[in-house]
Amino acid sequence: MTTNVTASAPGSEARTMDPVELYRTMVMARTMNDVLKARKTQGRFPFYIGCAGHESMAAVVAALDEEDWLSFYYRDLAGWLQRTKDIHAVLRAAYSRETDQMCSGRNMPSHYSSRKFHVLPAFSEVGGLAPFAGGVGWAFKRDGSNRVVLFSGGDGTAATNDFNVLLRQATVHKLPVLITIWNNHWAIMTEQQAQWAGDLTAQVRAMDAIAVDVDAVNPIEVYETARQLAARLRNGEGPVFMHMHCGLLEAHSSSTDIRRYRTREEIEETTRTKDPVKRMGEMLVERGQLTAEDIERIRDEAKAQIDAAEEQVLSEPEVPAGRVMARVIEMPAMPPQAPTEATRKIPMIEAVNDALVEIVKRDPGFFVFGQDVGSSTGGVFNATQRLMKEYPGTAISSALNEQFIAGIAAGCSMADDKARCGEVQFVDYHQSATQTIRLAARIYYQSFGDWNCPMILRMKAGSGGGGPISDSGAAGGGAFGHSNAGEQWFTNVPGLITVCPSNPYDAKGLLIEASQTRSPVIFLERGRLYRADVPSATKGGAPIPELAELWNVPDGYFSEPFGKARTIRFGSGAPVATVVSWGMMFLESAIAAARFVEAHGGAVDVIDLRTLAPFDTEAIRASVKETNRAIVVTEEPDLTSFGRHIHSWIAENFFWDLDTAPVLVTAVAAPAVPYNAPEETEFYPTADNIVATLERFNRE
Repeated sequence: MTTNVTASAPGSEARTMDPVELYRTMVMARTMNDVLKARKTQGRFPFYIGCAGHESMAAVVAALDEEDWLSFYYRDLAGWLQRTKDIHAVLRAAYSRETDQMCSGRNMPSHYSSRKFHVLPAFSEVGGLAPFAGGVGWAFKRDGSNRVVLFSGGDGTAATNDFNVLLRQATVHKLPVLITIWNNHWAIMTEQQAQWAGDLTAQVRAMDAIAVDVDAVNPIEVYETARQLAARLRNGEGPVFMHMHCGLLEAHSSSTDIRRYRTREEIEETTRTKDPVKRMGEMLVERGQLTAEDIERIRDEAKAQIDAAEEQVLSEPEVPAGRVMARVIEMPAMPPQAPTEATRKIPMIEAVNDALVEIVKRDPGFFVFGQDVGSSTGGVFNATQRLMKEYPGTAISSALNEQFIAGIAAGCSMADDKARCGEVQFVDYHQSATQTIRLAARIYYQSFGDWNCPMILRMKAGSGGGGPISDSGAAGGGAFGHSNAGEQWFTNVPGLITVCPSNPYDAKGLLIEASQTRSPVIFLERGRLYRADVPSATKGGAPIPELAELWNVPDGYFSEPFGKARTIRFGSGAPVATVVSWGMMFLESAIAAARFVEAHGGAVDVIDLRTLAPFDTEAIRASVKETNRAIVVTEEPDLTSFGRHIHSWIAENFFWDLDTAPVLVTAVAAPAVPYNAPEETEFYPTADNIVATLERFNRE
C-alpha cells in the first residue's frame, strides 16, 4: 500500500529493529489496554482511552532515534512504551498518583509527556500540539542537529486548524517533521467523510510534502516506511506525511459505546482483518521467529509485569489537595539587572529595538518571527529594524497566520528551553492563535513543572500613534481590527504573564526581563506610545517632571522585575486618592494628577501596574491603606475587563478601609474605536474624566 518511498539517503545510518522485541512492546500495549479497560469498568478510576488497533505506532518510534522528539496523541500507548519501556508511568497516570512523571496526576490518562524522553506534553484538544511540533521542527532546522520531530493524530485531527497550520509551517519552511495521521475512519462517533473530502494523501502531497499511504495493520511495513522517510527528513527533503490506514477495534474512550454507532458485522470484520498485534504474531510464526507457545508466553509475561507494577503503583501516594495552586507560573530565576551605562532620551519604539538587540547579544539563538518583521524597515512599526541591520537572520517574516507564528515561538522555546519571540502585528489578530496561546499557558501547570514554554508574544495594542489623548489629541487610523486594548483576552488565562509598559524605560527593561522568563509572556505595546514624547499637563506646556526620567533609557543590558508596580506621588501633603492604571492610561492618569494637584494642592498616588498578571497587590495595598480612595483607569470597555477585575479586587479587599466606593473609569462599550477623530476622542477615557473623579473625592 505504501507509495512514493525511495531508499535511504546515501550515507544515512540504517536503523535495525528486532521484530520479536517490537512484538513484545505491541503485546504489552494491548495487554495494558485490556487491563485499564477492565479497571475502569470496575470503577477503579473514572476514565480510560484505548490504543487497540493503533499498536503499530511502536514501529514508527522504533524507526526513529532516541534524540528525536515525539508528539503523541492519546492512542499512542505503544509508541510511549517503545520509547520509554515504562509501564509504571501509564498506571500512575491512570490512578492519578503523585509519582506520575507525566503530570503528577493532573492530566487525564493516555496523555503522554516526558521531557527526559523528548515526549511533548499531550493535550485533549485534538491536534492542539500540531503548531508546537512545527516550532520544534523549526528549532531542529536552525540548530542543524539532524533531529526529527514526530507529530501523531487521528483522522479527526486532520480536520483541525492546528493540523493545517502544521502543514503550512512544515512545507513552507521544509521542516524535519514526520506527520502521522491514523485513519481508523472514526473521530469519536463521526465518520471520516465528515472530516475531509477527496484523497487526503494527495492533498498533502500537493502542498509539497512527501506523502504516502501505509497499511498500519502491517507493523513491518510501517517500520520500513518510517525508517526510509526519516532518512529523507534528515537529508533535508521533508516534511513527510504518513497516512496510516488502521482499524478501530474498540470505542474512542470509556465515554462511548462502539455498538451504538457500528454494526456487529462491521466490528467483527474489523477485529478479524485490522488487528496489528494479531498480524505481527502471525508474521513472526510464519517466519519461524516465534511459535504459538511463544506468543502465549509473551502475553502471560506482559500480564504478570503489569500486575506487579499495578500492585506497586497502588501503594504510592495520592495527590494532596493542598498543592492545587502549585506551579502555575514560573517567574524569572535571575534577579533583575540594574543599568550600568549612560542614558539617552529615546521613544518607546527605539527602546523595543534596543531590548531585542541586547537579548540577541546574549542569546544568539533568539529571534523574532512575525508578519513583515524581516522586511528592510523592521515591520510596519519598525520594531525589528536594528535586528535586521545588525543581526541578519534574527528577524524573520512569517506567513499571514497568527497561529503559525505562536506555534513557532512556543514549540521552538520548548525545544531550546529559552525564550523565543513571536510578533502579532495587532492584538486584535491574536484570536486565530488563541488555542495555541492558551495551551502554552498551561504546559508548566499540566506537566507539574516538567515542561516550560518560555515564549514571548509581542503585540501592538490600542489605537494609533500620537501619545495620550489629553496631551496630543486624536491619533486616527486605528479603527476596527487595529485598536483593541487586548488585556482582557490574556489576564484571565492562568499561566500567562501579561505585561503592558507605559514608557520607553519600562519597555526596554521589561522586554529584556521577558527573555529570562520560564512561562509564556504576552507583551502588549501601546501603539500610541511608540513615538510619544513625555506628556505635558496641558497642551503645549512643559513635560511633566515626574515622568521625564522614564524617557531616559540606559544603553546596554538591564531589566525590570515582573510583578512590581511603579508608584509615583504627585504633589505633597495628605494624598487624596490612589489611581491604578497601566499603558496609555497611566500617562492619562499622570496628566490628571498633575492638573489636580496644581489646581487643588494635596497629593495623588498614581500606580503603573506594568505587569498585569500577576499584578502587584502590595503596591495597591500600601497606597489604598493610606489614601482610602481608589480609581481604576482602563482603555477597555466596562464589560468583562481586566480593569473591572482590579476594581472588584480593591472593593473586596479594602471595603472597610475605603471612604467611598472605588471608581472605574473606562472606554465606552462600543465594538471598537471609530476611525474618525471626534468619535475616537470620545471613545477613550481622558485626564478630564479622572480629574472630575478626583474633584468629587476632594469635596466628599
